Amino acid sequence: MNIISIISLLILPAFIIFVIIYGLTKKVKVYDAFCRGAKDGLELVGKILPFICAMVIAIGILRDSGLLGLLSNAISAPLSFIGVPPEIISLYLIRPFSGSASIGMLVDIFNSTGINSLTSDIASTMMGSSETTFYTIALYFGSIGVKKTRYAVVVAVICDLVTMLTAVLVCRMILA
Repeated sequence: MNIISIISLLILPAFIIFVIIYGLTKKVKVYDAFCRGAKDGLELVGKILPFICAMVIAIGILRDSGLLGLLSNAISAPLSFIGVPPEIISLYLIRPFSGSASIGMLVDIFNSTGINSLTSDIASTMMGSSETTFYTIALYFGSIGVKKTRYAVVVAVICDLVTMLTAVLVCRMILA
């Protein structure tokens, strides 16, 4: 067994023991603090669960209604003119809403274009450098009760567009 395997087996138990010892030296009731943290975590889950459910339902409706396909077809022509592969567009549209749905689309891209294709590389780069924007905004702003997001949505959508275009540009420069 190599040293990395040994370290990875021991790091979590060592960290837990360290936290307990550190807490005891600072005269903290470690078990009570743990229980309070677990209670706070469950309360947080209760607060954000409705927002998670709303996003999951909205994504399902978007995908199952065919609207995602219509939007992809509508913007694929202008984006393909600047070098964006058409397979990337539906991934770009769903990524701001759902991480798991975009991973499913990424796998579809891998299966249809091959894992070593330029399209797969662009999709992977885009996935690694983008965020589930609307999910994050809905979750964080919703959990603290913010109703007006001001410029957060506009800036996030612009950043997502820049992410896609940069992924295309960088992959084309490196792999071409």
